[in-house]
Amino acid sequence: MNLQNRTLIRGDCLEAMREFPDACIDLIATDPPFNSKRDYFVPYKDEKGQKPDVLLKAFTDTWTWGEAAEATYQELILDVGGQIGDTIEGLRKFLNETPMMAYLVMMAFRIVEMHRILKGTGSLYLHCDPSASHYLKIILDAIFGTNNFRNEIVWCYRGAGYPKNDFGRRHDIIFRYSKDLSYIFNLDDVREEYAEATKERFKHYIGNKRQGSDFGLQKLNPLGKHPDDWWQIQPIAPSAKERTGYPTQKPIELYKRIIAASSNKGDMILDPFCGCGTTLMAAESLQRQWIGIDITYLAIGAVKTQAEKFYTTGTGSIYVIGTPENAEQASALARTDPKGFEEWCVTHVLQFKSNPKKVGDGGIDGTRRFSLGKVKGKQAFGTAVAQIKGGSYTLGHIRDFRTAMQNENADLGIFVATTPPTRGMKTEIARAGVYEYPPNPQITYPRLQHYQIQNYFRGELPKLPPRDKTILT
Repeated sequence: MNLQNRTLIRGDCLEAMREFPDACIDLIATDPPFNSKRDYFVPYKDEKGQKPDVLLKAFTDTWTWGEAAEATYQELILDVGGQIGDTIEGLRKFLNETPMMAYLVMMAFRIVEMHRILKGTGSLYLHCDPSASHYLKIILDAIFGTNNFRNEIVWCYRGAGYPKNDFGRRHDIIFRYSKDLSYIFNLDDVREEYAEATKERFKHYIGNKRQGSDFGLQKLNPLGKHPDDWWQIQPIAPSAKERTGYPTQKPIELYKRIIAASSNKGDMILDPFCGCGTTLMAAESLQRQWIGIDITYLAIGAVKTQAEKFYTTGTGSIYVIGTPENAEQASALARTDPKGFEEWCVTHVLQFKSNPKKVGDGGIDGTRRFSLGKVKGKQAFGTAVAQIKGGSYTLGHIRDFRTAMQNENADLGIFVATTPPTRGMKTEIARAGVYEYPPNPQITYPRLQHYQIQNYFRGELPKLPPRDKTILT
């Protein structure tokens, strides 16, 4: 694989990393699933930017033991073997075929690949919480070696609410391992400011200059304090510019500290579970190269939105792998993975909000709001809805979609398919009439549009009123 800067890979990070050559990455900083036994959703803000009006499942952090876990377990024992093979075998005797064991098998194989692709000077920062951190430490020791364990970093933060019968949970764990003992550590780039009380106490002993009497007190480094392994960095505020609404999003400041400490300008940074791209945006801001991998199309869209929001380079310079690049690949995706095709069409092609109700969704796969300006002194909004058909469809499907539009009080509807409509379908679509855009009634749109996915690769998009470019907010 050609390791190109600003690359997003949509797919399983295990399969993606297997395509990487040995010792090609300078730093891996990642925030993988924690085995929290939860589904995570993106809360989309309503048209006033207030409470969520729809939730989109981003990913499931729930694991079960099954054929896939069993096959991966056997591969770890038979093909990888060594210390990690023995460790995994021992953990299974203790944990049996439990969700935790399924999670650890999944993570172990991916950590094996992370170790392989790291350079000798490279490091891994693995973010986790108490759900599985104690087991992950054992896995990491087996793969990287106990002599390459560098730090257990405690990320501390404040928050609201406390459990009735427990201490408040206010920290995550970040394990830091080096590939070998030639690792990069830029101490002066991550020094912290001394506390005012410390500076007052040692004010006569700054650097090598001494004033007054010398009582043998230690000198303060003029560049700042040597950082400890506990970091106080607040989570992202609800109103912060960097907030995307993506679940489990971490502050960019946290990952900037990691990247500054363990890489140099121009180095290649990898996040195999990139989510909305916190690691990648931190790398971009520090003039590092980056590659991000995530299994969901939603994450890829979130990263592109973040890049567009923060950097003038925009999204045009981002190289995306794993999404359809032509009509043939799109049609193949529709055949082999109908739900993946639907998600790709809704979130990437149309840039609509996906309907989280996959069963009983009323024939609506995605929605999009657009501004109508002030109506009777109040801000008004229109609604466009979409239905995705990757396989065969009939005239009845078109009629049902028209009914769904009426039930949703939708102004516009987009019916996406991989094959062209019949003459009867075209007649039915025309019966829906036209929509006069209230801000300028001279601008009209077909109320119901058939959109063949082949048009996307010709640069032709459905005819829709303008709206904000952001996807997640």
